[in-house]
Amino acid sequence: MNGLILFEDDHLLVVNKPSGINTHKPDRFAPDGIHEWLTKREARWRTLSILQRLDKDTSGVIVFGKTREANQSLTKQFEQHKVEKIYLLLSAARPTRMKFWAKSPNSVTEFEFVQAHGDYFLVQAKPLTGKTHQIRRHAADAGFPILGDTEYEGAAAARLMLHARKLSFEHPATGEPVSFEASVPRAFDEVDPLVAAVEFREPLFGVSHVGQRHSRGEPTNAFRLISGEADGFPDVIVDSYDGNLLVQWQAETAEASGAGLIERLRAECQPQAIYTQLVTKQERTIPRLVYGNELAKRTPVRENDITFLINFGEGLATGVFLDQRENRRRLLAMPLRGKTVLNTFAYTCAFSVAAAKAGAVTTSVDLSKNYLEWGRENFRANDLDPAAHDFVFGDAFDWLKRFAKRGQHWDMVILDPPTFSTTKRGRAFQAARDYEELAALAIPLVATGGWLLCSTNQRTLSADEFEGSIQRAAKRCGRAMGSPEFETVPFDFRVAPKERPHLKTFWARLE
Repeated sequence: MNGLILFEDDHLLVVNKPSGINTHKPDRFAPDGIHEWLTKREARWRTLSILQRLDKDTSGVIVFGKTREANQSLTKQFEQHKVEKIYLLLSAARPTRMKFWAKSPNSVTEFEFVQAHGDYFLVQAKPLTGKTHQIRRHAADAGFPILGDTEYEGAAAARLMLHARKLSFEHPATGEPVSFEASVPRAFDEVDPLVAAVEFREPLFGVSHVGQRHSRGEPTNAFRLISGEADGFPDVIVDSYDGNLLVQWQAETAEASGAGLIERLRAECQPQAIYTQLVTKQERTIPRLVYGNELAKRTPVRENDITFLINFGEGLATGVFLDQRENRRRLLAMPLRGKTVLNTFAYTCAFSVAAAKAGAVTTSVDLSKNYLEWGRENFRANDLDPAAHDFVFGDAFDWLKRFAKRGQHWDMVILDPPTFSTTKRGRAFQAARDYEELAALAIPLVATGGWLLCSTNQRTLSADEFEGSIQRAAKRCGRAMGSPEFETVPFDFRVAPKERPHLKTFWARLE
């Protein structure tokens, strides 16, 4: 995160926003914007005010206010156009003039040609007003659309090549002039989707080479490096686990043509090892080593200062689902000391470990004794005594009914079932069809004032429909429930345009 913060004092927080992240979430079910992400991380940032906005795909300097004085001063400066904003852009076309003003109703942009830049042309832009897409529209109208801006006739590229380079204004407390700069993205020099994907993750996880083994004690060293089409690699997923890469081919055609990507990953990321795996609707293979040395049976990685043990050859998954990072982070921040948490479909007990680190006493239920033992190892890896927690082997549906008959209650119940599964008794569960029934079994186990966490990866189940199934289950059980809080994938799980994230989670408080 240190790579994101350009400056902070008692009044201001200045951030280098990556391309591909909104300033704020556009709707309730969208991934967080940079504003929401920041306010969830530090107590001193919880009241950050948005004073300006950058388009989702524009990178660079953005300022947030921390005090009423700062908010009033900067709002006035922005309204009176006293804030100087300097952008850089790349275009496949050279401007016909060295310096000129582009105008449209109520908006003016000053452009200045800087230099030829490889196969492209570097241009400086100073918006003298602040209209939506102003620079993008004016550049296109002037005959040099921005590279990557297909909405405004720009040639396709790995990202929108528009960067907020510099922001200058009067400091709200001292009145002194201040300027903040964000370095020019490396993707401007190497217009390549892998470079853009790597550069997007670097400031989020505090690394200079995402494939190298971490040595600076970063709190998180396991994350998604390539998120399919959203990163310019259709049918390819790459996850980085502390210097070890797992490449998932989501189509046989991607696997057949994947040798070139493996070589590029070796050169760009300098990984310790690379494994590959075919993951399609018809087939899911065990990960296979294609470069480097085999990992130890269970290798530690870090997430929010928690240790999880992963393995690329023990089953079809690695032992931890990285897309749940934000939900586990929220658990860590909750006042759970002395509380009880029931984690169903626990797998290797990652949720349970996070809750236990926050002080809770956990009960983990899973149909695999091997995964429950793996969960105990995760507890021990975090200096948590597994004997102080319960690990229950068996079918979660059966155990939910048993717990209800016993009159047992927990302060939190976690439901994160697979989208489709079949128990040893042959019962088939489909999240899109059966989640309401599952929630109805769990809700009676939630203590008054407790939490129900409901999560699913079912792509065909919309967030609205999913929320409705939880609300109906609560009504059936006679429990009052406020509007559930929505959480979805972290930033590294990028979402392609016009798509919705696969992960949908609701945190519901039950009275």
